[in-house]
Amino acid sequence: MLQRSAPILAAAAAPSFLAKGCVNVIELDSLKEQAGERWGRIREGVFARIEALLRAKLGPNDLFVRLADTAYLITMPTTDAEDVSAVCLSVAFELYTSFLGQCDLDSIALNIVLSGDDDTLTLKRVPLEKIKTLAEKAGIQHRVGRRAQPEELAQLPGMPGYEATPIAHRAKPTSHWGMSQPAAPPQVDHHFVPIWSVPHAAVTTYACEAKSVVFLGRGQPVPLKQLSTQERHVVEMTVFQAGIAQLEKSYAAGNKFLLIMPFTFEFFGAPVGRMEVLSACRDLSHNFRSLITFMIYDVPPGVAQTRLANMVGALAPFGRGTVATVSPSVRAYGAYQGIGLKAVGFNLDEFGGASKFCQNDAEQLAHFARRANLGTFLYSVRDKATLKFAQDARIQFLSGPAIAPTCSEPSGMWRLPWGDVLAKPDMELWV
Repeated sequence: MLQRSAPILAAAAAPSFLAKGCVNVIELDSLKEQAGERWGRIREGVFARIEALLRAKLGPNDLFVRLADTAYLITMPTTDAEDVSAVCLSVAFELYTSFLGQCDLDSIALNIVLSGDDDTLTLKRVPLEKIKTLAEKAGIQHRVGRRAQPEELAQLPGMPGYEATPIAHRAKPTSHWGMSQPAAPPQVDHHFVPIWSVPHAAVTTYACEAKSVVFLGRGQPVPLKQLSTQERHVVEMTVFQAGIAQLEKSYAAGNKFLLIMPFTFEFFGAPVGRMEVLSACRDLSHNFRSLITFMIYDVPPGVAQTRLANMVGALAPFGRGTVATVSPSVRAYGAYQGIGLKAVGFNLDEFGGASKFCQNDAEQLAHFARRANLGTFLYSVRDKATLKFAQDARIQFLSGPAIAPTCSEPSGMWRLPWGDVLAKPDMELWV
Protein backbone atom coordinates (compact mmCIF):
# COMPACT_ATOMS: atom_id res chain seq x y z
CA MET A 1 0.00 0.00 0.00
CA LEU A 2 1.22 3.50 -0.80
CA GLN A 3 -0.26 6.68 0.65
CA ARG A 4 -1.75 9.12 -1.80
CA SER A 5 -0.19 12.56 -1.61
CA ALA A 6 -2.49 14.72 -3.74
CA PRO A 7 -6.03 14.83 -5.12
CA ILE A 8 -4.63 14.73 -8.67
CA LEU A 9 -4.33 10.96 -8.24
CA ALA A 10 -8.08 10.66 -8.59
CA ALA A 11 -7.50 11.53 -12.24
CA ALA A 12 -4.11 9.88 -12.80
CA ALA A 13 -5.21 6.62 -11.16
CA ALA A 14 -8.77 6.55 -12.49
CA PRO A 15 -10.48 3.11 -12.29
CA SER A 16 -10.58 2.80 -16.10
CA PHE A 17 -6.79 3.26 -16.26
CA LEU A 18 -6.18 0.80 -13.42
CA ALA A 19 -8.32 -1.81 -15.17
CA LYS A 20 -6.09 -1.56 -18.24
CA GLY A 21 -2.93 -2.00 -16.14
CA CYS A 22 -1.47 1.19 -17.58
CA VAL A 23 -0.61 2.84 -14.23
CA ASN A 24 2.83 2.10 -12.75
CA VAL A 25 4.81 3.38 -9.80
CA ILE A 26 8.60 3.66 -9.79
CA GLU A 27 10.04 3.59 -6.26
CA LEU A 28 13.45 5.15 -5.63
CA ASP A 29 14.16 3.85 -2.13
CA SER A 30 17.09 1.77 -3.36
CA LEU A 31 18.66 4.79 -5.05
CA LYS A 32 18.24 6.81 -1.86
CA GLU A 33 19.80 3.99 0.18
CA GLN A 34 22.77 3.60 -2.16
CA ALA A 35 23.31 7.37 -2.28
CA GLY A 36 23.58 7.42 1.52
CA GLU A 37 24.49 10.78 2.98
CA ARG A 38 24.62 12.29 -0.51
CA TRP A 39 20.83 11.98 -0.88
CA GLY A 40 20.14 15.39 0.66
CA ARG A 41 22.46 16.99 -1.88
CA ILE A 42 21.27 15.12 -4.97
CA ARG A 43 17.53 14.65 -4.40
CA GLU A 44 16.48 17.75 -6.39
CA GLY A 45 18.77 16.63 -9.20
CA VAL A 46 17.15 13.19 -9.07
CA PHE A 47 13.68 14.72 -9.40
CA ALA A 48 14.78 16.97 -12.26
CA ARG A 49 16.43 14.09 -14.10
CA ILE A 50 13.62 11.54 -13.83
CA GLU A 51 11.11 14.17 -14.91
CA ALA A 52 13.26 15.07 -17.92
CA LEU A 53 13.49 11.38 -18.83
CA LEU A 54 9.73 10.97 -18.47
CA ARG A 55 8.99 14.03 -20.61
CA ALA A 56 11.30 12.63 -23.29
CA LYS A 57 9.53 9.25 -23.36
CA LEU A 58 5.86 10.00 -22.63
CA GLY A 59 3.27 11.09 -25.16
CA PRO A 60 0.74 13.94 -25.04
CA ASN A 61 -1.95 11.74 -23.44
CA ASP A 62 0.35 10.49 -20.67
CA LEU A 63 0.77 11.79 -17.16
CA PHE A 64 3.25 11.50 -14.32
CA VAL A 65 3.26 12.81 -10.77
CA ARG A 66 5.63 12.59 -7.82
CA LEU A 67 3.91 10.82 -4.95
CA ALA A 68 6.59 11.32 -2.30
CA ASP A 69 10.35 11.70 -1.89
CA THR A 70 10.96 8.30 -3.44
CA ALA A 71 8.04 7.43 -5.72
CA TYR A 72 6.63 8.50 -9.08
CA LEU A 73 3.33 7.44 -10.59
CA ILE A 74 3.12 7.14 -14.39
CA THR A 75 -0.14 6.80 -16.36
CA MET A 76 -0.11 5.94 -20.08
CA PRO A 77 -3.79 5.46 -21.01
CA THR A 78 -3.30 4.59 -24.69
CA THR A 79 -0.35 2.19 -24.21
CA ASP A 80 -0.43 -1.58 -23.63
CA ALA A 81 0.24 -2.59 -20.04
CA GLU A 82 3.52 -4.40 -20.77
CA ASP A 83 4.79 -1.48 -22.84
CA VAL A 84 4.02 0.90 -19.96
CA SER A 85 6.16 -1.20 -17.62
CA ALA A 86 8.95 -1.41 -20.24
CA VAL A 87 9.02 2.40 -20.53
CA CYS A 88 9.05 2.81 -16.74
CA LEU A 89 11.84 0.24 -16.38
CA SER A 90 13.89 2.07 -19.00
CA VAL A 91 13.43 5.38 -17.18
CA ALA A 92 14.38 3.87 -13.81
CA PHE A 93 17.43 2.16 -15.34
CA GLU A 94 18.70 5.38 -16.96
CA LEU A 95 18.12 7.27 -13.70
CA TYR A 96 20.04 4.79 -11.55
CA THR A 97 22.84 4.54 -14.12
CA SER A 98 23.28 8.30 -14.37
CA PHE A 99 23.54 8.77 -10.61
CA LEU A 100 25.31 5.57 -9.54
CA GLY A 101 27.31 4.75 -12.66
CA GLN A 102 25.68 1.33 -13.12
CA CYS A 103 22.45 -0.49 -12.36
CA ASP A 104 21.49 -4.05 -11.49
CA LEU A 105 17.91 -5.03 -12.26
CA ASP A 106 17.26 -6.25 -8.73
CA SER A 107 17.81 -2.66 -7.53
CA ILE A 108 14.77 -1.41 -9.43
CA ALA A 109 11.41 -1.41 -7.68
CA LEU A 110 8.67 -1.26 -10.32
CA ASN A 111 5.00 -1.65 -9.39
CA ILE A 112 1.66 -1.97 -11.14
CA VAL A 113 -1.16 -0.06 -9.43
CA LEU A 114 -4.04 -2.48 -8.81
CA SER A 115 -6.55 -0.25 -7.06
CA GLY A 116 -6.94 2.97 -5.16
CA ASP A 117 -9.27 4.85 -2.89
CA ASP A 118 -9.23 8.29 -1.27
CA ASP A 119 -6.24 7.48 0.92
CA THR A 120 -4.08 4.74 -0.58
CA LEU A 121 -2.91 2.97 -3.70
CA THR A 122 -2.54 -0.80 -3.75
CA LEU A 123 0.61 -1.85 -5.60
CA LYS A 124 1.82 -5.14 -7.04
CA ARG A 125 5.60 -5.42 -7.35
CA VAL A 126 6.81 -6.58 -10.77
CA PRO A 127 8.91 -9.73 -10.05
CA LEU A 128 12.57 -9.92 -11.05
CA GLU A 129 11.94 -12.52 -13.76
CA LYS A 130 9.43 -10.22 -15.41
CA ILE A 131 11.86 -7.31 -15.01
CA LYS A 132 14.44 -9.31 -17.01
CA THR A 133 11.90 -9.87 -19.79
CA LEU A 134 11.01 -6.20 -19.81
CA ALA A 135 14.72 -5.30 -19.98
CA GLU A 136 14.94 -7.18 -23.28
CA LYS A 137 11.83 -5.41 -24.55
CA ALA A 138 13.34 -2.06 -23.54
CA GLY A 139 16.70 -2.93 -25.14
CA ILE A 140 18.79 -2.39 -22.00
CA GLN A 141 19.69 -6.00 -21.14
CA HIS A 142 23.23 -5.69 -22.55
CA ARG A 143 23.96 -2.73 -20.23
CA VAL A 144 22.81 -4.33 -16.96
CA GLY A 145 25.53 -4.31 -14.30
CA ARG A 146 28.04 -2.63 -16.64
CA ARG A 147 29.54 0.67 -15.59
CA ALA A 148 28.36 3.45 -17.89
CA GLN A 149 30.88 5.51 -19.80
CA PRO A 150 30.78 9.34 -19.65
CA GLU A 151 29.78 9.59 -23.30
CA GLU A 152 26.78 7.32 -22.65
CA LEU A 153 25.64 9.48 -19.76
CA ALA A 154 25.92 12.60 -21.88
CA GLN A 155 23.57 11.08 -24.46
CA LEU A 156 20.71 10.21 -22.13
CA PRO A 157 17.39 11.43 -23.60
CA GLY A 158 15.96 14.62 -22.20
CA MET A 159 19.20 15.50 -20.47
CA PRO A 160 20.54 18.78 -21.92
CA GLY A 161 22.90 20.68 -19.65
CA TYR A 162 23.93 17.85 -17.29
CA GLU A 163 27.48 16.91 -16.45
CA ALA A 164 28.54 13.53 -17.81
CA THR A 165 29.57 12.05 -14.50
CA PRO A 166 28.37 8.87 -12.75
CA ILE A 167 27.91 10.56 -9.37
CA ALA A 168 25.61 13.44 -10.02
CA HIS A 169 25.67 15.45 -6.84
CA ARG A 170 27.09 18.31 -8.88
CA ALA A 171 24.65 17.89 -11.77
CA LYS A 172 22.20 20.69 -12.32
CA PRO A 173 19.52 21.03 -14.98
CA THR A 174 19.79 24.09 -17.17
CA SER A 175 16.04 24.37 -17.45
CA HIS A 176 12.98 24.05 -15.25
CA TRP A 177 11.22 22.66 -18.31
CA GLY A 178 13.78 20.07 -19.35
CA MET A 179 14.68 22.19 -22.38
CA SER A 180 16.74 25.32 -22.97
CA GLN A 181 15.12 28.48 -21.63
CA PRO A 182 14.96 31.82 -23.45
CA ALA A 183 18.11 33.92 -22.99
CA ALA A 184 16.16 36.05 -20.51
CA PRO A 185 12.68 35.57 -19.10
CA PRO A 186 10.02 37.82 -20.63
CA GLN A 187 8.44 40.75 -18.85
CA VAL A 188 4.79 39.70 -18.64
CA ASP A 189 2.14 42.29 -17.83
CA HIS A 190 -1.33 41.00 -17.03
CA HIS A 191 -4.78 42.44 -16.59
CA PHE A 192 -8.22 41.26 -15.54
CA VAL A 193 -11.26 40.82 -17.78
CA PRO A 194 -14.66 41.45 -16.08
CA ILE A 195 -17.13 38.65 -16.79
CA TRP A 196 -20.82 39.49 -16.71
CA SER A 197 -23.28 37.00 -15.25
CA VAL A 198 -26.37 37.81 -17.32
CA PRO A 199 -28.87 35.91 -15.10
CA HIS A 200 -27.64 37.82 -12.05
CA ALA A 201 -27.27 41.16 -13.89
CA ALA A 202 -23.87 41.59 -12.26
CA VAL A 203 -20.15 41.30 -12.87
CA THR A 204 -19.14 38.56 -10.45
CA THR A 205 -15.99 37.11 -11.99
CA TYR A 206 -12.69 38.20 -13.52
CA ALA A 207 -10.37 36.34 -15.87
CA CYS A 208 -6.64 36.93 -15.54
CA GLU A 209 -4.85 37.06 -18.88
CA ALA A 210 -1.60 38.34 -20.40
CA LYS A 211 -1.73 41.97 -21.48
CA SER A 212 1.72 42.20 -23.07
CA VAL A 213 4.90 40.14 -23.33
CA VAL A 214 8.23 41.89 -23.84
CA PHE A 215 11.61 40.21 -24.28
CA LEU A 216 14.87 42.00 -23.57
CA GLY A 217 16.31 43.26 -26.84
CA ARG A 218 13.14 42.70 -28.91
CA GLY A 219 11.70 46.17 -28.46
CA GLN A 220 7.96 45.95 -29.06
CA PRO A 221 5.66 43.51 -27.23
CA VAL A 222 5.35 40.11 -28.90
CA PRO A 223 1.81 38.92 -29.75
CA LEU A 224 0.90 35.71 -27.93
CA LYS A 225 0.35 33.83 -31.19
CA GLN A 226 3.95 34.56 -32.23
CA LEU A 227 5.49 33.05 -29.10
CA SER A 228 7.23 29.69 -29.27
CA THR A 229 5.65 26.81 -27.38
CA GLN A 230 8.18 27.15 -24.58
CA GLU A 231 7.73 30.93 -24.32
CA ARG A 232 3.97 30.50 -24.23
CA HIS A 233 4.33 28.00 -21.38
CA VAL A 234 6.40 30.49 -19.37
CA VAL A 235 3.82 33.22 -19.98
CA GLU A 236 0.85 31.04 -18.99
CA MET A 237 2.45 29.98 -15.72
CA THR A 238 3.46 33.57 -14.93
CA VAL A 239 -0.12 34.77 -15.48
CA PHE A 240 -1.53 31.90 -13.41
CA GLN A 241 0.70 32.77 -10.47
CA ALA A 242 -0.17 36.47 -10.80
CA GLY A 243 -3.90 35.72 -10.81
CA ILE A 244 -3.70 33.58 -7.69
CA ALA A 245 -1.57 36.19 -5.92
CA GLN A 246 -4.13 38.90 -6.74
CA LEU A 247 -7.00 36.74 -5.50
CA GLU A 248 -5.28 36.23 -2.16
CA LYS A 249 -4.36 39.92 -1.89
CA SER A 250 -7.87 41.14 -2.75
CA TYR A 251 -9.63 38.83 -0.31
CA ALA A 252 -7.30 39.90 2.49
CA ALA A 253 -8.46 43.47 1.77
CA GLY A 254 -12.14 42.47 1.71
CA ASN A 255 -12.51 42.82 -2.09
CA LYS A 256 -14.40 39.66 -3.08
CA PHE A 257 -14.87 38.19 -6.53
CA LEU A 258 -14.58 34.90 -8.43
CA LEU A 259 -11.56 34.16 -10.60
CA ILE A 260 -11.23 32.41 -13.96
CA MET A 261 -7.77 31.14 -14.92
CA PRO A 262 -7.46 30.36 -18.65
CA PHE A 263 -5.01 27.78 -20.05
CA THR A 264 -4.52 26.91 -23.70
CA PHE A 265 -5.27 23.33 -24.66
CA GLU A 266 -1.69 22.98 -25.96
CA PHE A 267 -0.17 24.10 -22.64
CA PHE A 268 -2.32 22.09 -20.23
CA GLY A 269 -2.49 19.13 -22.59
CA ALA A 270 1.29 18.66 -22.48
CA PRO A 271 2.69 16.67 -19.52
CA VAL A 272 5.12 19.43 -18.54
CA GLY A 273 2.41 22.11 -18.52
CA ARG A 274 -0.04 19.93 -16.64
CA MET A 275 2.54 19.05 -14.01
CA GLU A 276 3.45 22.73 -13.50
CA VAL A 277 -0.17 23.76 -13.06
CA LEU A 278 -1.13 20.89 -10.77
CA SER A 279 1.99 21.38 -8.67
CA ALA A 280 1.01 25.02 -8.13
CA CYS A 281 -2.59 24.00 -7.41
CA ARG A 282 -1.48 21.63 -4.66
CA ASP A 283 0.04 24.62 -2.83
CA LEU A 284 -3.19 26.62 -3.12
CA SER A 285 -5.12 27.15 0.09
CA HIS A 286 -8.42 25.27 0.29
CA ASN A 287 -10.01 28.60 1.21
CA PHE A 288 -9.51 29.82 -2.37
CA ARG A 289 -10.25 26.68 -4.38
CA SER A 290 -13.99 27.33 -4.23
CA LEU A 291 -13.40 30.73 -5.87
CA ILE A 292 -11.50 29.57 -8.97
CA THR A 293 -12.82 28.27 -12.28
CA PHE A 294 -10.42 26.99 -14.93
CA MET A 295 -10.87 27.64 -18.64
CA ILE A 296 -9.38 25.46 -21.38
CA TYR A 297 -9.31 27.45 -24.62
CA ASP A 298 -7.89 27.13 -28.13
CA VAL A 299 -9.36 23.62 -28.07
CA PRO A 300 -8.65 22.07 -31.49
CA PRO A 301 -11.46 20.79 -33.72
CA GLY A 302 -12.04 17.06 -33.46
CA VAL A 303 -10.58 16.83 -29.95
CA ALA A 304 -10.94 13.39 -28.38
CA GLN A 305 -13.45 13.30 -25.55
CA THR A 306 -11.01 11.32 -23.40
CA ARG A 307 -8.39 14.09 -23.62
CA LEU A 308 -10.82 16.75 -22.46
CA ALA A 309 -12.16 14.42 -19.77
CA ASN A 310 -8.63 13.82 -18.44
CA MET A 311 -8.00 17.56 -18.21
CA VAL A 312 -11.29 18.22 -16.44
CA GLY A 313 -10.66 15.36 -14.02
CA ALA A 314 -7.14 16.55 -13.22
CA LEU A 315 -8.36 20.06 -12.36
CA ALA A 316 -11.51 18.98 -10.49
CA PRO A 317 -10.01 18.87 -6.97
CA PHE A 318 -8.61 22.39 -7.20
CA GLY A 319 -11.50 24.67 -8.15
CA ARG A 320 -15.20 25.28 -8.69
CA GLY A 321 -14.99 23.54 -12.03
CA THR A 322 -13.70 23.82 -15.59
CA VAL A 323 -15.16 25.42 -18.70
CA ALA A 324 -13.95 24.93 -22.26
CA THR A 325 -14.14 26.71 -25.59
CA VAL A 326 -15.41 25.17 -28.80
CA SER A 327 -13.45 25.60 -32.03
CA PRO A 328 -15.24 27.88 -34.54
CA SER A 329 -15.11 25.08 -37.13
CA VAL A 330 -16.95 22.59 -34.89
CA ARG A 331 -20.64 21.90 -35.30
CA ALA A 332 -20.74 18.69 -33.22
CA TYR A 333 -20.41 18.97 -29.44
CA GLY A 334 -20.24 15.33 -28.39
CA ALA A 335 -16.72 15.61 -26.94
CA TYR A 336 -17.98 18.15 -24.38
CA GLN A 337 -20.85 16.10 -22.99
CA GLY A 338 -20.75 14.02 -19.82
CA ILE A 339 -17.15 14.83 -18.82
CA GLY A 340 -17.76 17.12 -15.86
CA LEU A 341 -17.55 20.54 -17.52
CA LYS A 342 -19.47 23.46 -16.01
CA ALA A 343 -19.92 25.41 -19.22
CA VAL A 344 -19.03 25.58 -22.92
CA GLY A 345 -18.58 28.62 -25.09
CA PHE A 346 -16.74 30.46 -27.81
CA ASN A 347 -13.68 32.67 -27.59
CA LEU A 348 -14.60 35.12 -30.34
CA ASP A 349 -10.93 35.96 -30.90
CA GLU A 350 -10.64 32.49 -32.47
CA PHE A 351 -13.02 33.53 -35.25
CA GLY A 352 -11.55 35.19 -38.32
CA GLY A 353 -11.33 35.16 -42.09
CA ALA A 354 -14.17 33.13 -43.58
CA SER A 355 -15.24 32.04 -40.09
CA LYS A 356 -17.45 34.75 -38.63
CA PHE A 357 -19.56 34.38 -35.49
CA CYS A 358 -23.28 34.51 -36.30
CA GLN A 359 -26.69 34.01 -34.74
CA ASN A 360 -26.73 30.34 -35.68
CA ASP A 361 -23.51 29.72 -33.71
CA ALA A 362 -25.08 31.21 -30.59
CA GLU A 363 -28.30 29.24 -31.04
CA GLN A 364 -26.51 25.91 -31.61
CA LEU A 365 -24.32 26.47 -28.55
CA ALA A 366 -27.32 27.30 -26.37
CA HIS A 367 -29.34 24.35 -27.67
CA PHE A 368 -26.56 21.85 -26.92
CA ALA A 369 -25.89 23.34 -23.50
CA ARG A 370 -29.51 23.11 -22.45
CA ARG A 371 -29.66 19.42 -23.45
CA ALA A 372 -26.35 18.69 -21.69
CA ASN A 373 -27.21 20.77 -18.59
CA LEU A 374 -24.20 23.06 -19.12
CA GLY A 375 -23.70 26.78 -18.81
CA THR A 376 -22.81 28.97 -21.81
CA PHE A 377 -20.37 31.83 -22.34
CA LEU A 378 -18.93 34.13 -25.00
CA TYR A 379 -15.43 35.54 -24.45
CA SER A 380 -14.16 38.72 -26.17
CA VAL A 381 -17.49 40.23 -27.26
CA ARG A 382 -16.69 43.44 -29.14
CA ASP A 383 -19.85 44.74 -30.84
CA LYS A 384 -23.57 45.22 -30.37
CA ALA A 385 -24.50 42.75 -33.10
CA THR A 386 -22.88 39.94 -31.11
CA LEU A 387 -24.60 41.20 -27.96
CA LYS A 388 -27.94 40.85 -29.75
CA PHE A 389 -27.07 37.26 -30.79
CA ALA A 390 -26.19 36.47 -27.17
CA GLN A 391 -29.34 38.08 -25.82
CA ASP A 392 -31.61 36.19 -28.23
CA ALA A 393 -29.87 32.85 -27.46
CA ARG A 394 -29.86 33.56 -23.70
CA ILE A 395 -26.10 33.05 -23.31
CA GLN A 396 -25.34 33.20 -19.59
CA PHE A 397 -21.84 34.72 -19.28
CA LEU A 398 -20.33 37.45 -21.46
CA SER A 399 -17.03 39.32 -21.43
CA GLY A 400 -15.07 41.63 -23.67
CA PRO A 401 -14.86 45.31 -24.66
CA ALA A 402 -18.61 45.43 -25.33
CA ILE A 403 -19.27 44.55 -21.67
CA ALA A 404 -16.58 46.38 -19.69
CA PRO A 405 -12.93 47.38 -20.12
CA THR A 406 -10.09 45.36 -18.65
CA CYS A 407 -8.59 46.51 -15.35
CA SER A 408 -5.27 46.20 -13.57
CA GLU A 409 -6.98 44.89 -10.44
CA PRO A 410 -10.50 43.47 -9.96
CA SER A 411 -12.92 45.97 -8.43
CA GLY A 412 -15.14 43.38 -6.80
CA MET A 413 -18.67 42.40 -7.76
CA TRP A 414 -21.03 45.06 -9.15
CA ARG A 415 -24.48 45.35 -10.70
CA LEU A 416 -24.79 45.52 -14.51
CA PRO A 417 -28.28 45.25 -16.10
CA TRP A 418 -28.88 44.71 -19.83
CA GLY A 419 -30.03 48.29 -20.27
CA ASP A 420 -26.67 49.68 -19.17
CA VAL A 421 -24.78 47.35 -21.50
CA LEU A 422 -26.89 48.19 -24.55
CA ALA A 423 -26.69 51.92 -23.77
CA LYS A 424 -22.90 51.96 -24.04
CA PRO A 425 -21.41 54.16 -26.78
CA ASP A 426 -19.72 52.80 -29.90
CA MET A 427 -17.61 49.80 -29.04
CA GLU A 428 -14.30 51.28 -30.17
CA LEU A 429 -14.46 53.51 -27.10
CA TRP A 430 -14.12 50.34 -24.98
CA VAL A 431 -11.24 48.67 -26.83
